[in-house]
Amino acid sequence: MRAGHNGSGAGHWSIAILVALCLLGCSERHNSTIQGTEMRVALTDLASAEDVYYANNLRYSADQSTIVALTLPRGVTLAIESADEHGWRASATHEYGVETCYVSGRNDGSAALAVVDGPNCKPLHLSATLRDVRGRKVVAPTSIETNAPAPVAPGVSVPVASAAPAGGTSTAQPAGKVSVLLPVVGTQTEDFGYPTQTIDRLAVRRLLMSRSYDALDRLLTAYADSVLRDYRVEYRLFDAYAAFGVAVPALEPFLNEWVQQRPTSAAARLARATFFRASGWNARGASYASKTTNQQFVRMGKFFQLTFDDLTEALRLDPKSIVAYRQLIDLATTQRGTAMSRQMLDRALKIQPYSFLLRATYMHNLLPRWGGSYEAMARFAEESAPYAKRNPRINALRGFVDWDKGRISEAAGRNGDAIEAYNRALQFGNFWQFRYERGTYNSQSELNEEALEDFNGVLIQFPQDADALNDRCHVEYELGRKAVGEARAAYYSQAFRDIVLASALDPTDGDIRERLAFMHENIPEFEPPPEQ
Repeated sequence: MRAGHNGSGAGHWSIAILVALCLLGCSERHNSTIQGTEMRVALTDLASAEDVYYANNLRYSADQSTIVALTLPRGVTLAIESADEHGWRASATHEYGVETCYVSGRNDGSAALAVVDGPNCKPLHLSATLRDVRGRKVVAPTSIETNAPAPVAPGVSVPVASAAPAGGTSTAQPAGKVSVLLPVVGTQTEDFGYPTQTIDRLAVRRLLMSRSYDALDRLLTAYADSVLRDYRVEYRLFDAYAAFGVAVPALEPFLNEWVQQRPTSAAARLARATFFRASGWNARGASYASKTTNQQFVRMGKFFQLTFDDLTEALRLDPKSIVAYRQLIDLATTQRGTAMSRQMLDRALKIQPYSFLLRATYMHNLLPRWGGSYEAMARFAEESAPYAKRNPRINALRGFVDWDKGRISEAAGRNGDAIEAYNRALQFGNFWQFRYERGTYNSQSELNEEALEDFNGVLIQFPQDADALNDRCHVEYELGRKAVGEARAAYYSQAFRDIVLASALDPTDGDIRERLAFMHENIPEFEPPPEQ
């Protein structure tokens, strides 16, 4: 979780460091049937997936099983008709559709992003009767919130994000290639329309440590370009950069080398900025401002200045980088810069107007403790509401006020008010942050089965969140203490896997290190075997 913010000793950063922003044109609207709209969405998703595949393989794929797992609308079938190093072509049909849609991409090898033509749709030659029947059988889909998995049962392991780079059958990679996608956990392939399959941060970090700078540039550029087309891959983009968001000094020489060897790489600058920002918060520590020394604030300020320098250069190299803008939105809180934060948000939303994560980051800056107010938070949620028609996850912004009220009530010992507030927040959307807070409340109240259900829900949306893995380890250990036989072994084994993964993701976290030491001391026989 984010440490408390305080601008003391952090320096004075001016908006003048930002470069001019090139605006992204709005996409042309199409008049289409419901089925046609669904096919266009599926083909746009495919275009993004092909970009990512190209980033790793320098060719496009004709086999859907080797690219990013696609979540197709019900009734839609895709066919990749051709694909090679120069481009690809695909079509989509709908079980009840009255048209066929096509899209193609071409690349002369000089860019990470293919030039896409389409999606364009052509009517099928159907009788008027069949056309009418098909048109009446399909209704507009509704957004459905999916509940988290039930608490673990004897002999059944809890869903876990693998620490190793691995791809299930849906993400198989050619021999010799490195997968940077986590396997799909369970059967849930999407949440609020977003694919649940996301980036393996440890695999990305291994690319850095092996000096695979070309692969990193291709990968990160492909995701950045894909987000311009499709907001649903934004979690993958931000998760990829989160691989560098740990204050591990051993990463810095590789990041410096990447920047030095590729001075025109925006990705290298953004990766190093992410590292410097994490190092700044680590230097400050997690204590209240009254218990934080001036020296800590000064060290934090120096790291943040390095962060701003890299973000400025990254925006000069890539003015459409929503990764850079999201970091600037977050860092504005160090100066209680609500106006600056809003300016950065507005620029970013001109690039991708349907982003949820940009809005959620800004919503944190509107909290009363950072100079905002609940009224301002409510106004911003209302302002964003029209965009929820396309991106339903944006509805969750309405829950942030109750989420914060729950945290304040819990800190004051008003537990009844706290749980009611968390439940109200979740009525606006099954958002991982709301579930995490309710999960920690349930854990501290020794409602471990309820806490496990919440943490499972968090890790479906955010499978490599070190805090959630650490907290889920605790409740699994507590459940294991009260279980017997195979159930006890299942709880303990999963708890150990969770804390090992959390430690690998963030080796700087003191709480995680303490829990890992506790597990080694108390149940060493359940430690997972070393990664092969």
